[in-house]
Amino acid sequence: MDNISNLRPEKVFDFFRQISEIPRGSGNTEKITQYCLDFAEQRNLRAVKDEGGNVIIYADGTEGYENSEPIIIQGHMDMVCEKTPDCTKDMQNEGVTLCTDGEYLWADGTTLGGDDGIAMAYIFALLDSDDIPHPPIEAVITRDEETGMFGAIDFDPELVKGRKMLNIDSEEEGILTVSCAGGITAVCEIPVDFTDAEKAFCYEISVNNLLGGHSGADIDKGRANAFKVMGEILGELKNNTDFLISGIKGGGKANVIPQYASVVIGTDSDCFSDIEKLLESFGEAFMEKYAGIEPDASFAVKQIDSVQRFCSIAAADKIVNFLNGAPNGVQSMSKSMEGLVQTSLNLGVLSLCEDKLCADFLIRSSSIEEKQSLCDKVISFVSEYGGTAFGDGDYPAWEYRENSPLRDLMVETYTDMYGKAPKVTGIHAGLECGIFSEKIKDADMVSFGPDNENIHTPAERMNIASVGRTWEYLKEILRRSR
Repeated sequence: MDNISNLRPEKVFDFFRQISEIPRGSGNTEKITQYCLDFAEQRNLRAVKDEGGNVIIYADGTEGYENSEPIIIQGHMDMVCEKTPDCTKDMQNEGVTLCTDGEYLWADGTTLGGDDGIAMAYIFALLDSDDIPHPPIEAVITRDEETGMFGAIDFDPELVKGRKMLNIDSEEEGILTVSCAGGITAVCEIPVDFTDAEKAFCYEISVNNLLGGHSGADIDKGRANAFKVMGEILGELKNNTDFLISGIKGGGKANVIPQYASVVIGTDSDCFSDIEKLLESFGEAFMEKYAGIEPDASFAVKQIDSVQRFCSIAAADKIVNFLNGAPNGVQSMSKSMEGLVQTSLNLGVLSLCEDKLCADFLIRSSSIEEKQSLCDKVISFVSEYGGTAFGDGDYPAWEYRENSPLRDLMVETYTDMYGKAPKVTGIHAGLECGIFSEKIKDADMVSFGPDNENIHTPAERMNIASVGRTWEYLKEILRRSR
C-alpha cells in the first residue's frame, strides 16, 4: 500500500489528509468549520461564518488581477458517513482512515468523503499558494449539503460580490454540469399495532452487500434497493408462513440507495430450514435478474433469542404490502437531454419504532410539476395504510442558462488543454447551484470535479491522476479569468 504523502499534487492531497482526520458527517460540522476559520486566520485572510453556519473566505486577486471580477469557488464541508457492517470506526468522533495504491484513494471500511472534501482541498491549496494567478476569490464552504442543503438555504448572498461560480461537487472528469434536479423528502409515518405475545421461534432475515449508491446519480443504474428486496422476500414468506415482525433495520439516509436491510420475525413453529430454502431460491432468481449489477448480494437467516414485542398480524401484513407497493426508482426520463433521468424517488429510510413505521422517500425532478405530483402520490399511497406524510426540505432545480460566458470559457479551456471538448450536461441530483441560482441574481455557474466513484458508499474511491488533472484545469480557468 502506497504512502498518502507520496501523492501528487502534494499540497492538494496534504489538505485532503488533514480534512479527512476531522469527523464531518452532516450535522457534525463544528470541528471542520473551525478548521476553515483557523486556516484563514493563519494566513491573514478575511473569513466570515454566516448565520447558516457557512464559511466564506476572501482572497485578493494576484498581480495583474486586482481589478478583475471576483469568482466564487464553492463546495460543501459535510460528507455522508456510511460504513461496512464489520467496520468499528466511530464516525461521529473519528476521521476516516485513508488508503491508496497509487492509482486510487479510498477509506478503510467507510465512505471516503471525496464528496465534497476535494473541493475544500482545492480551495485550501489555492489560497495557501502564492504562485497561482487568479482574480479575487470568494470561497464559499457550505454546511450540511448532504441532508438538505441547509447551509445553502441559509446562505446570505450579500456576503459575495461575484456572479460567476465554480461549484466543485461533480464526480466525473470531462463533464461540465450546467443544470440539476430539484428535490423534496416525503416524510411518512404509518401507525402499527403491537402486542406483547411471545413467539416460540425468532429469526433475523438479512439482505446484505448490495451496491447501493447515490440516490440521484446512480438511480438509473438498475441497482437494487435493500428495503424493496426485503419486501419481496417477506411477501414470498407470507405465502406459506404466518409470522409477526419485531424490528426493521437498514439504510439510514434518504439520499442513499440502501445497501442492506434486516428484519426480525417471530413464528409459532420452527421454520428455519424453510426460510433457508426460500432464500436460496430467491437468491438464484435475484442473481439472474441483477446479473452484472449486484455481484456480491447475499441473503441470510439466523435464529435469535426470543423477543417480547411484536406487531400484530394485521400490522405485519400492512408492512409487507407497504414495502412491495411503495414506488421507487426512475419514474420518467428527460425529453430534452438524452439519457438523463427527469423524475425519480428513493426509499432510503425505514424503521419500526414505538407504534409506527417511519419511512423517508427522497424525490428528485427537473420538473416542478412532476416533483410535486410524485410527492402527492406518495402522500396518497401512505394514506391508504392509515398513515400521514408531508414534504420536507424542498429545494429548487437549477435551470440551463442559454448565455453562459463561464461555460464558454471552461469549454474553451478544456479543449485547449486536452484536445477534445468536455461534455456539457445536466445531472439528476441536487446541487447547491439550484439554491444559489435563486439567491444570487444572474449567477453564471458550472459544476465540475475529478473522477470519484461510488460516492455515498464504503466503496467510494477517487482517481488520483484525475485529481491532478482537474487541479491543473482549475488553475488554468482562474489564469484565464482576468
